[in-house]
Amino acid sequence: MAYALYQDPMQSQPMVVPDTGIGLRLVPKQFSLTDPVLLRHVLCMMNLVRNIFHVYLCWRQLRTCNWTKEPPRKLQDSLSRSAFNTTKDEEMYSVESLLLSYIFDSIFCWIELYFGVYPALWRAIIRYYGIVDDLIWQSIAYVALFSSYMVARRLPQIFYSKLVLSKWYGINREKSMSLVGLLCFFSLLLVMLQVILIPLTPVFLYIESHGGRFFVLWIWGFLFVVTIAAFAVFSLFGLPCIGTTTKLVEGDLYSSLTDILDVFGFPPGCVYIIRTFDIDTATAYAWNCCCRQRVFIFENLLFNQGRPLSELLPEEIGKGLHSQEVVAYIAHELAHSRLKHVVKTFCMLHASLLVYLMIFGTCYHETVIYEAAGFSASFYPPIVGYWLVYKYVMPLYLTITNWIIFYFLRKFEYSADKYVFNLGYGDVLSTAFLKLFEDGPVFPVVDPLYMMWHRSRPTFLQRIHRLSKLRKSKMSGS
Repeated sequence: MAYALYQDPMQSQPMVVPDTGIGLRLVPKQFSLTDPVLLRHVLCMMNLVRNIFHVYLCWRQLRTCNWTKEPPRKLQDSLSRSAFNTTKDEEMYSVESLLLSYIFDSIFCWIELYFGVYPALWRAIIRYYGIVDDLIWQSIAYVALFSSYMVARRLPQIFYSKLVLSKWYGINREKSMSLVGLLCFFSLLLVMLQVILIPLTPVFLYIESHGGRFFVLWIWGFLFVVTIAAFAVFSLFGLPCIGTTTKLVEGDLYSSLTDILDVFGFPPGCVYIIRTFDIDTATAYAWNCCCRQRVFIFENLLFNQGRPLSELLPEEIGKGLHSQEVVAYIAHELAHSRLKHVVKTFCMLHASLLVYLMIFGTCYHETVIYEAAGFSASFYPPIVGYWLVYKYVMPLYLTITNWIIFYFLRKFEYSADKYVFNLGYGDVLSTAFLKLFEDGPVFPVVDPLYMMWHRSRPTFLQRIHRLSKLRKSKMSGS
């Protein structure tokens, strides 16, 4: 691809990008995917079909919410009728917001391809930065403008969700971010995107220009090394960015955990409590990587956060798990470590990423994709290809791989539950799930098809049902 458009340096004439794209032309010259007009129609239809599919899934979940009139029988003691109605409204608000995001995405995608939004951004950059005859600097400026547009692209959905949906479902403002707060968050997100994408732009351009046809292997290698480095940092330093980490002192919980840690080969002094700044989810992690064995317990998993009552807010009193329930929950996390679920997930994600990048690399070099987006065949920012291929070419692949990955992630949870059940902690684990559900109730019923693509973990209700089946199977077998 040639970038050498004539520019007289003595006269400081800014370069002009020739506007020779396909414009609003609708009739292709030939019935082939090498024709940019036909390819544009195909790409838009692929995006539309994918979004219609997810709108259908969201509609199924909304229908499930409407059909569910009362809490499931096993959760009636843990979920009052008013709390059930609140979680139902929150779930419907969340799902309908997601449904609208797919609708808005289709509208914007069609506008962007048919009305040449991406070339318009490129021409704006060249108009102001054309005097800098360097593709890397122009690409950095384009990425800055492009990321700003991507953030602004979400504003219609945000305004509709906050001004219409939140009032319709009566969402508690204390539980959701206000419109002003959300706009401030997106402003911060824009700054963070600039900080991350601007230095990555020359890196990816360098890899693309020097890596040959299979430059994506270098990108995959780069991401692989970054992931390994993140694992090493986590193994050595834990999670200092989200709170203060202290070693669990000797006491009732320390004594209760000793036996289960010994079963999984973890030393007694490897348990750490994370005093979080603002983490609602009560959870724990068991880590066995880089020759470091650690168990991290978030303080809100412990009963009363392991603190005196005088240090707690009124709504925090009584929340959390008792010692034996914590032991069962930690056993579940240790089972993930014993069954190598972290390693399997790592391999699965990077194998999927490698296949994705190989397909991506093949499509990235096809000039017709840029022409379908409205660019001239002779001059376009190659960095925009990352978005074009991801957004318009890869949805089918991502839809399939997301289903596969989510399936195995849910299966891993069931496998760890079964492992803990075989150790004799099944009943206590069920009690722990009920207590966690009571402390942070969510809508308990999920449509099966919706879950396949939108839930990486089974619900507490599903896991309790699975443990109940294991219990009945064990009793019938004995």
